Amino acid sequence: MSHRLNLSHIFFLLCLGFLFYLTWIMAKPFVGAIIFAGILVGAFYPLHKLMMNKWSLSTKISSLITCFVIFVVVILPLIYVGFQISREVINFYQDVSQGLSQQAVKDFFYGDGRFASFFREVISMAGLSPEKAEESILEIVQMVSSYSIGFLNSWLGNLLALFFKFAVMIVAAYGLLNWGDELRSYIFKLSPLPDDQEELILEKFNQMNSVTLIGNGVGGVIQGGLAGIAFAFCGFQSVFMWSVIMVILAFIPVVGISIIYIPASIYLFITGHIASGVSLFVFCSAVAFVTENWFKPKYMGDKVKINSILVLLFIIGGMSAWGMAGIFYGPVICVVFMTMVEIYHQKYAQDFIFHKEIS
Repeated sequence: MSHRLNLSHIFFLLCLGFLFYLTWIMAKPFVGAIIFAGILVGAFYPLHKLMMNKWSLSTKISSLITCFVIFVVVILPLIYVGFQISREVINFYQDVSQGLSQQAVKDFFYGDGRFASFFREVISMAGLSPEKAEESILEIVQMVSSYSIGFLNSWLGNLLALFFKFAVMIVAAYGLLNWGDELRSYIFKLSPLPDDQEELILEKFNQMNSVTLIGNGVGGVIQGGLAGIAFAFCGFQSVFMWSVIMVILAFIPVVGISIIYIPASIYLFITGHIASGVSLFVFCSAVAFVTENWFKPKYMGDKVKINSILVLLFIIGGMSAWGMAGIFYGPVICVVFMTMVEIYHQKYAQDFIFHKEIS
């Protein structure tokens, strides 16, 4: 009887593993959309609860209204931004193609401009051949041009897939809101952790979602919007595209929008627009400093306190694994990891040390 029972267990586990594998294959294309739906639900869940508790709305009606708010506040602006930025990406690529032509490159490095004169002096001081330097520069330009073509094709292809994932995201968000309590109870039953520890992990998860989407989102819009205005005053083209990129980069702590405005300031400086370059650098640095050191700490308060360097490392790791989505995945994984470490130190560390000493 025991032998049959063991075989039954093995057969059951094999079937369960196979079904899990099939489920993963079917769900894999939509995992990102489902995760983002969970992040959005975590950020907008207080609104969902408010409508049910204070306005006495049913779960279904409250879920529909919350999904509509998510669509209007998050999805619809992203669709608009997607169309606008795709148009500007195409225009930017055309400008780059013209600017990276062989004649344009030669005029920039070997023409009559201030930077061209400085470049020739550097070449002569280094003892390099002008012909060899020109050949190396043209190779770099061709590489950048090829990369730009690949990026453009990838962007336009991903944009179409993104719209479909938005639909999946809304459906998943409605399901999480409408049946979230049942799903949470089901997952809590599967977990061996006590309910209070599971609630703590979920609470930290929702807090980080709120900080990431609302706090960093508003901070990113402030930094990207004001920096974009400065870019427009300095004469840059495709300002909307650069503004959106800086809004996204503002989610990354420590470096943020400096990835864009510092090279732009250097470009203005070497092309002879010294006053514009210095002004752009000072203005964008001031905006980033005030937002990062006053607005975000004031909004976050005591919600989530994690070292910014640690969050940066998790974001970099997340971006290497999942691309731009890692900007959102990284902080969530970081806060869950730190919460688990905190639970270990509070509840299990002493038991582990005790058993270790006995052994």
